Amino acid sequence: MRKQRRKSSFPVFWSGFATALVLALALLGAGVYFLLSHGFTVYLDSEEVSRLVRDQVVEQAKKDLPRIIEEAKLEIPRIVEEEMRDQLTSDRMEIAGFVFRVPEELMSQLKANMQENVERATAEILDGIDTDEVAEKFGADVYAMVNHTLFSELHGQIFEVMAFDRLPVRVRVGVRGE
Repeated sequence: MRKQRRKSSFPVFWSGFATALVLALALLGAGVYFLLSHGFTVYLDSEEVSRLVRDQVVEQAKKDLPRIIEEAKLEIPRIVEEEMRDQLTSDRMEIAGFVFRVPEELMSQLKANMQENVERATAEILDGIDTDEVAEKFGADVYAMVNHTLFSELHGQIFEVMAFDRLPVRVRVGVRGE
């Protein structure tokens, strides 16, 4: 009897492995080609981004507004003095067609009294500002502005990003939300 020679399965394994490797590389190449030619889309949630920005603005405004108001109150006397400097320049007054001269002491008292009243009224106005309410209003305005800007400026924009500092990949920005 003749001995049958068995074929080794070794070349079959390598041919299958090579076929799988070529197929994997072809799929990878097709994927890279698709990304390079068409790019991909990144979606932003306008509600979430707007909410995050609003919350940060409100938090910062609640911290900063009281300090800003206190600094403004310190500036009131200087501003009022500058504005009133040219207001009462004449020491003559006319009442019912009669012109008479106001004594200098009375004029300086009148100027001081007016300046004090304006300073006090302005300080009271600043003290009456509800900084939390103003901060919330800032936040609402910023929320609307960010939401609008995301849609009008970013939605549909295409950017080219260099992957691995060599391959240009197109990235389209999509905005979801309102």
